[in-house]
Amino acid sequence: MSTLSASCLCGGVRLTLPDTFLYMGNCHCSECRKFTGADYSSVGGIEAEKVAVTAGQDHLRYYEKSAETVLAFCGHCGSSLFSHKINKDVFNIRLGILDTAPQCAPNFHIHTASKAPWHTPNESLKQFEHGPD
Repeated sequence: MSTLSASCLCGGVRLTLPDTFLYMGNCHCSECRKFTGADYSSVGGIEAEKVAVTAGQDHLRYYEKSAETVLAFCGHCGSSLFSHKINKDVFNIRLGILDTAPQCAPNFHIHTASKAPWHTPNESLKQFEHGPD
């Protein structure tokens, strides 16, 4: 098992995590689009206790999106870092913050029913109109 490193745009927040994602996928919901500023959000789910903040704890800011989800970002540069799924105690790490490449890649699209109208998801990956069944 290799260790991945991740960081925000300014480099103030740094994370390490094992390359043991539970899943990797692309979310097309409007909330992920707003949080990332992109057509969709590529994420990797991993148990929260496996992620270590190695620098910039004081830069981390949180937004409670719902009782089930807290969003984390860098308070200095604004980079979207991860969402914390409270009930499952899983972090959905934004794959764009990884500084080292994981061994796997996203293999599904979720919430395609609310995708950006100008975007067509990769047809070769599994697609779910909402969440996976």
